[in-house]
Amino acid sequence: MKKMTRRILSVAMAMVLAVCMLTNVVFADANMLIASLNSTTYLALGDSITAGYGLSDPDTESFVALFGDEIGATTLNYGVSGLTAATLAETLATGEYDTYLSMVDVVTITIGGNDLMQAFYTYLLSLYNAAYGTELTVTDVQTWFTDGTSYQTEIATVLALLTTDEGIAGATTAVSTSATTALANIQSIITKILTVNPDAVILLANQYNPYASLATLENYAAISTLFDTAVTAFNALLTQVDAMADNVIVVDVYSAGVATNVNILTMNFDFHPNATGHETIAAAMLAAYEGVTASTEADASSETETEADTAVAETEPETTTESSANPTTGIALSLIPMAIAVAGVALSKRK
Repeated sequence: MKKMTRRILSVAMAMVLAVCMLTNVVFADANMLIASLNSTTYLALGDSITAGYGLSDPDTESFVALFGDEIGATTLNYGVSGLTAATLAETLATGEYDTYLSMVDVVTITIGGNDLMQAFYTYLLSLYNAAYGTELTVTDVQTWFTDGTSYQTEIATVLALLTTDEGIAGATTAVSTSATTALANIQSIITKILTVNPDAVILLANQYNPYASLATLENYAAISTLFDTAVTAFNALLTQVDAMADNVIVVDVYSAGVATNVNILTMNFDFHPNATGHETIAAAMLAAYEGVTASTEADASSETETEADTAVAETEPETTTESSANPTTGIALSLIPMAIAVAGVALSKRK
């Protein structure tokens, strides 16, 4: 009988020790979980600006890298050079990014620039082919304008066609039509993200005039004017996106000054931001993000205070321990009295 009593006592004490150890493990796991949940996850979607095209080191110089570092985020960059609003909308509709979208806290998007540029290049192509009976492609026209030093004659010729009243009117119509279509696709993109993750902060960059610096050059001033008209009209349309939800913000990159920080060299019409331009975009994104998160935190604090006041008025205060908030810990702790009771029985029998 004494041997049996000792065994029961040993088992009972082992149960107590095991439960205590289990409780410590639960606390450790909970702390790890809380730490992981406190980190910010950031997803960057968009075109070559998001991809960091033209930078020496996109991993450190792009606005995505700079913004991610500023907010202390785990960053996922899925920028694709040449991406249009239509293509991004189609990709998201397949559900390919749903897993990422569901887990992120903030999403930045740069999109629409390629839509406008393709419409512009396509119109220039139609002017040139009609005037000279050629069968050039959009890629040919893009090559002219991204490597201007080698195609000065072609650029001068097409600009002569563009800068007529008819040419300006046609280009404006083409770009405006493209902007309307791009808006519809951007709205689809935002709707998709909100459907998967209604709480994510979504920051959409508007468009800047990449050729603003050409305004002072007589032969190219028409391009600057055309693009300024086009992007201003497009950015006005984006106010409709800004109104879709409180956590959807159109970031005013146009007014931030990126136009003066593009990779335009002598006879080079590359419209991508340089490193300084990316710093400007990152600063604009950060200001918008801090604004929306500050507002959200203020609302949450107010709601919490209201709920706390209501709880105090409706119920008597109860004394609780921090561990009781965890269901697993609660179950573990509830076993301690049982273990102690078993130990007590064993001791009484021993007596």
